[in-house]
Parts: sequence; C-alpha cells; structure tokens
Amino acid sequence: MGAFREAADQEETLPAVARRLEGALTRERLGRAGADDPEDFVTCVLVEIPVDHGVVRVLNCGHPAPLLLGVDGRVTTLTPGSFRLPLGMPDLAPAHHAPDIWDLPPGATLLLYTDGISEARNAAGAFYDPADWLTGREFPTPARLLSTLVDDVRRFSGGLATDDTALLAVHRPRPHGA
Repeated sequence: MGAFREAADQEETLPAVARRLEGALTRERLGRAGADDPEDFVTCVLVEIPVDHGVVRVLNCGHPAPLLLGVDGRVTTLTPGSFRLPLGMPDLAPAHHAPDIWDLPPGATLLLYTDGISEARNAAGAFYDPADWLTGREFPTPARLLSTLVDDVRRFSGGLATDDTALLAVHRPRPHGA
C-alpha cells in the first residue's frame, strides 16, 4: 500500500503507477536474498475517474474485472481489451500498460471486488457470479449494494469464507432535476 500511495502521488498516469509498483515489487523480492516464492506476484486493478469527464480509466493486471451497474439494472463486466499479467511477473511477457476507457454515465455505480467474492463456492462447489446475481437489481446507495452483496455471498457459501474479501462501490450521481 505504501508503494501505491507513493506512486499515485507522484505519477500522472495509470501506466506510470503500474511501472512504479512493478519496480517496488522487484526491489522487495531482491531484498529477500534467495527468496523465490512462486506466489511473488500481485493482482491489481488501477482505476482513475477524471472529474467531469463521464469516463473511468481501468488498468487491470490479472484482477477480477470491475462491474459497471447501470441505472436500468444492466451489469457490464469491464473486461480488459488485452491480457495483462499480474504485477511481479515481468519476465513472462512484455508489460502492456495501456488503460481501457469506459463510459461512466450519470446514475451508474462502479463495483470493484477481490477474488474472495468471485471464488466463493456453494455446497456443490459452484463459484459465485457477482455479475449474474447483480443483473436486474437496483440499489438506492453504494452502501446498500455492498451490504446486500456481502449478505448474498455469505448465504451462497453457507458463511464459509475461504479467502479475504474487499469491495468498493463508486457511484456517479445524476444531475439534480434529472
């Protein structure tokens, strides 16, 4: 988190932030002399919402794709335009750090979540699908969206969490009188 805060404060673009994070991971790994952990990588999704532009820029590095919830109950999965590896794997493929740009219309809500949500399983072993569950639903506030989603994941999985979860909902309000 410290590396992210520093990069976000000093860099002007999402690709530059990703490069700084990649460098921080490399330095951290090299600082642990002889450590070669196969899980020495980090998935992340970097998001920028420019003020008054009605768009969201998303740079996804191997993380579950954010969901865009429309005012009409439609859910759009913000799937990256090209595959990107998680941070910490620079030797496996050239880094491609161009963000995808999506419309963020008034009244829409952007939902970001970790794999603790999408990898929750029910008693039969089926994975939870947040996009499927959210389709056709409307929520009066981001807080209601998050609490309802957490409750549904608990119900679906029988309350058995196997991974940590983090959720963030960002709502773009409609103009007054609309």
